[in-house]
Amino acid sequence: MVSLIMAGCSLKKEEAPPPAPVYGVADLETLVKAHPKYSEYFKLETEYNHLLDQYQNERKRLIAISAQQAKIKQAMQDQSVQLAAENELKTKVKMKEDELNKGLAGLYSEISAAHNKSGETSFEGLTPEERAEMANLQMKLTVLGVSGSEKDKVKARLEELIDARIQREKNDMTGWTPEEVKRMQDAKKAAESQLESYAASTAAEIKKELAEKYSNGVSDSAIANLPNNEEWNNGWNARIDAKQKQMAAVKAEIMADIQKDAGRVASEKNLTMIFSKYKANVSAVDVTSDILGKIINENG
Repeated sequence: MVSLIMAGCSLKKEEAPPPAPVYGVADLETLVKAHPKYSEYFKLETEYNHLLDQYQNERKRLIAISAQQAKIKQAMQDQSVQLAAENELKTKVKMKEDELNKGLAGLYSEISAAHNKSGETSFEGLTPEERAEMANLQMKLTVLGVSGSEKDKVKARLEELIDARIQREKNDMTGWTPEEVKRMQDAKKAAESQLESYAASTAAEIKKELAEKYSNGVSDSAIANLPNNEEWNNGWNARIDAKQKQMAAVKAEIMADIQKDAGRVASEKNLTMIFSKYKANVSAVDVTSDILGKIINENG
């Protein structure tokens, strides 16, 4: 008897491997520029760059002016420059003083003649040394620009010298009428005021001439109007920071929309991840147009 034996083959069922991850890639620059809010971002970015240019140009200008200011200040502190300026001021003020004294002497003689008196008079109230000191003080106050307590001391000493000059003037006004005395006193006060004003304006003119000599074309007003460095920097930093925050806010909106739509495309296409740049060792599907379509449809 022939028996047929069939041996059954036992096959083990193999499990299917998980699907390989599928990646996507998108051109982020294209997506950003296609977003409806990009025009707003571009405008802010242009304003920001213009602001930076303004800041740098203004900073360079102020640095140049500040350098010239330091050069002028150094020249003003040079003893030979100071001495020459002081002598010029002293000479001019003395000439003006002589001119005013001549006028006062003429008035005194006129009134004295009405009383048949010649009378001796002197309007030279200060010694040559005191006049030199006065010129030096005027230089410190106007040309060198002293400040604080030193300025107060200079002004106080100037007032002392002015008072001394008035008190030392010897005029015999015996027998004059009250009106004549007042006329003479008023003339002296007017002359004193005129001389003081002349000294101040002459000192200012000397200062201006010195500044022009060493300023290399930088105007007095530019030097005088130099801003406080800390306040200037704080002001510009605040403006630049405000513009950066505006840009960041708009960019955040754009990126949020792109990320949201990229997530939807990834879900629809079963993508594991979407890169914004190609990776050398990763095969990826370009989904730029898919994301772009959603951005335009939702935000257009």
